[in-house]
Amino acid sequence: MSVELKGQVNSFLKHAHIQQAIADDADMDIFCKMANPHHCVHSLLSPVKSCNHYLGPKGHMYELPRCDSEMHQKSSVPRCLFKYM
Repeated sequence: MSVELKGQVNSFLKHAHIQQAIADDADMDIFCKMANPHHCVHSLLSPVKSCNHYLGPKGHMYELPRCDSEMHQKSSVPRCLFKYM
């Protein structure tokens, strides 16, 4: 592999890593905003889990939805629920 090509590949990977970090930050930001009961999309979140046992702090208190289709899995609400559980 030439030095020039190696530099291009490294540059591409660095850019992809930065873009992934930006997307992860945006996901966390919108999920935190959605958790506010007064937010306009709060109603899209799953119901709150009913649990009699305290198992320590978790990422969130919502039930995980059943994702039947790939399109549903990739939408922002289920993606955030599974990512931050």
